Amino acid sequence: MTKIAFFIDGPSTGGGYYHTMNFVKLAKELKFENNSIFFITRSISNFELLKKNGIVSYFFNPNFFQKINLRLSKNRLVGKLFELINYHNPFYQFLKKCKIDYTIFNEPSYFILYCKNVKFVSYIFNTEIDEVSHFKEFQNGIYERQKKIILFSINYADKIFVFTEKNKMDLIKKYNCDNSKILIQNLIPYLPEVYKNNIQINYEKIFRNKLKLNNDKTFIFYPAQFWEHKNHKLILGIIKHLKDNKNSEINFIFSGADRGIFLKIKKIVKEEGLSEYVNFVGNVSEIELIAIYKYSDFVIMPTFIGRCSLPLLESLYFEKTVFYNEDILDKDFLKYVIGINPKNPEDCFLKIKKFILNKDINKRKTQNLRDVYNQLCNKKTFLNNFQNLLKNI
Repeated sequence: MTKIAFFIDGPSTGGGYYHTMNFVKLAKELKFENNSIFFITRSISNFELLKKNGIVSYFFNPNFFQKINLRLSKNRLVGKLFELINYHNPFYQFLKKCKIDYTIFNEPSYFILYCKNVKFVSYIFNTEIDEVSHFKEFQNGIYERQKKIILFSINYADKIFVFTEKNKMDLIKKYNCDNSKILIQNLIPYLPEVYKNNIQINYEKIFRNKLKLNNDKTFIFYPAQFWEHKNHKLILGIIKHLKDNKNSEINFIFSGADRGIFLKIKKIVKEEGLSEYVNFVGNVSEIELIAIYKYSDFVIMPTFIGRCSLPLLESLYFEKTVFYNEDILDKDFLKYVIGINPKNPEDCFLKIKKFILNKDINKRKTQNLRDVYNQLCNKKTFLNNFQNLLKNI
């Protein structure tokens, strides 16, 4: 019997958390006569989450000396020396001790770099990483590490999962990746499941009273943590045009944790007199997030990275029209959104004026957005993709 491990990595907040939650839930449904499935994590919060849900899992918790060995193993020259003396890094040793035959990653974890002599499947999110390397969150070696994960996966992974066709073409054209190695598996949000299990809640009360979003405005929601590449500045530029044109009926909702630019954004809002156009709601709960989706009028996503994204798919589920960066979005998704130029606030303002202020939005609704969501985020497709993969192991 083949022993297969899903290596679950990722943050405990934000979009990565929701991706992890749903990935685990769906992977748990996979069943095979000749394969046994387990989960591995290096995060204590993820380990507790798995244990809470009754999922058999291993906790990789390297000691001090193993951590030193792992760090040394990532160095190219030291790594070659270790190969010459037939030394294997602690993660490899851990997999062998647990008798794991095959490892599948749920995200581009840097632990992929320890799998040169391991059969593994990689998961690459941001194939367009070169376009955001100048932002500060990709400095201090972060960009180089993510790029290294992509290149390592192309050379050593058995298969690579990506979100969209455009991600696939990035790997082929930019990195000369073998076409047959790449598999497409779209994101499947977890939030709709939370909503289905809590449908009886009075979400309007949460939106109007708890979050204090009760003024008579048209609300545009930006569900993003405050990273520089999320491009909150574009929205501030849109707001300045709204103010200059005396359009006061639109209000933007910013949610998410500070990732380095929150105070800067808040300072601009205060100093330039834009406060009446912005609501900062902070790092909201799942239930509060659902309330915002349900009772916002539109969603905006000017982010500089994301061929596909959880907020896009969640917006489709809650049947909200999305203004999305037209430069990065996979072409298959462009027909479901209003494309915006992420570097041109005036152009974005004019589109908001046309489709919202002039109430021209109905001309865009060619399909039921919930039906689109159901087509794009089909759980059977996810299960079939992994079942077909595992059958050939």
